[in-house]
Amino acid sequence: MPLSMTPTNLQKRCLRLAHLIADQLTTQQCDNGDFPQHSFYAKAFALALWQNLDPSRYVSNNIAAITALKTDPQDARYHREFIDYALDHAPGISRQTRAEILRNAPYQSPNVANWRILGLQTRQNGSIWQKWRAKLDWLYIRARFWRAPAFMDRPGCFSAQYHAFCAALLCDSPNPAQRKISAQASNLITQLCTPNGMPNLLGRGAGQSFGTVTALYALLSHGHLRQAETILFYLEQTLLMHGALPLNLLAPGPLADDPGPANPATPGWYSYNRHYDYLAFAGFWLMRSVMAKPAADAKHQKPAKLPKPLFIKDTTAYSARMCLSGKTGFDITPAPVLVTNGHILLPPTGGEEDFASLYGPKSQPLPAFPDRNTYARFIAGTKTANTVQITFSLAGQTGQRDITFNRDEIIIRDRFNVSDATGLQLFRLLVPNNIMYVHNNATQVEFPGINARFIANYPIKITEKTRFAVTGPVRTFFVTGHATALLRIVWGTK
Repeated sequence: MPLSMTPTNLQKRCLRLAHLIADQLTTQQCDNGDFPQHSFYAKAFALALWQNLDPSRYVSNNIAAITALKTDPQDARYHREFIDYALDHAPGISRQTRAEILRNAPYQSPNVANWRILGLQTRQNGSIWQKWRAKLDWLYIRARFWRAPAFMDRPGCFSAQYHAFCAALLCDSPNPAQRKISAQASNLITQLCTPNGMPNLLGRGAGQSFGTVTALYALLSHGHLRQAETILFYLEQTLLMHGALPLNLLAPGPLADDPGPANPATPGWYSYNRHYDYLAFAGFWLMRSVMAKPAADAKHQKPAKLPKPLFIKDTTAYSARMCLSGKTGFDITPAPVLVTNGHILLPPTGGEEDFASLYGPKSQPLPAFPDRNTYARFIAGTKTANTVQITFSLAGQTGQRDITFNRDEIIIRDRFNVSDATGLQLFRLLVPNNIMYVHNNATQVEFPGINARFIANYPIKITEKTRFAVTGPVRTFFVTGHATALLRIVWGTK
């Protein structure tokens, strides 16, 4: 194993990043102990980060954060579970101070896996009654969210980000069964992670720092050093290039004054996302990675058996990721999330759908009649070793998409049984605006920077009209006027 991939060297690199983020947080902290933009739990995780790294260096910051935490309004949005967990890992917080901060704040207990496990973790360290309650919590979590080797974000819905967080939370559990499940979940993270260190490209929160740092911690804790190093290098490069750690690593940019899912300057956000929450959270988990006790090198472990909804394909040309079940646009991938030569050619799509946002049916890579404002809806997906079949609904009828994954070629076939295909657009693949293309041939589009091409059996059309994916603005590539069509994504000279 190279020196750079020993646990000690990886943890030194984590420590350097943790210090960078800790210092950035001190420069951003306001006189009243809060941060410039609204946050839910940033103060608590910043406090835990500062106290673990060097309490004497950050004395004034700690005092200000504690003062602010004691006066936070404990309304319906108060993130008790997150704050409780952070305080649990802040060594300088006395029982009295903790009680003054939390006061009588209720647990929120939203019915998603990561919140439930957060509550479980804090209760397992509590009173005898809380420990008994934690046992019931664990039975509920096992029954509702655990589908080995994956944690479901919600029943039937997978998120690589929140799967990683659940795995990280259970790494150091006092319960051996929970640690065993964490190891299984971490084994799946190794397969979800691309060779260039992107572990959370599927589902809610795709590309966000939250899932990236928790994936790093889980992998490091369970001895998956090679994949942990790729994630760490990805984080280092992002910090080096942008001087900060953005909330969405797939679309790094300056923090807008009014960030959110409807703001083109902050793609990939959800209504509950907060920059300082995620920044302090990232610093905290990098600090935790420094303190982790890595298991033996896990390179000889067998790959996890993929859960039914997930499809993963890695070749020397590309990495493809798909999720074939879910309830909302951000759960499913009707076209593969495709990474090649270090670039995202086909990005995660969808996003916030409950509030004003950049996303919706128009930004799903499925067939449509745009002139009629009619867009296909994903119905179901099945998979074999190298193929994915998707059924979609459009204008009251069903259609079929077949995707075949070869070593250096992906073939997509769209079929829609309609007598008049006027205005019908097939494929509608979304490509980030920063991927340069050359369209010299009607049926071919070249992407010279990544040595890839689209080749169709009918002329390929391109619309520059702005749609959005998690990576930001995208162009739409499609074939129109035909009820069936075939498109190949090829690498090399095919």
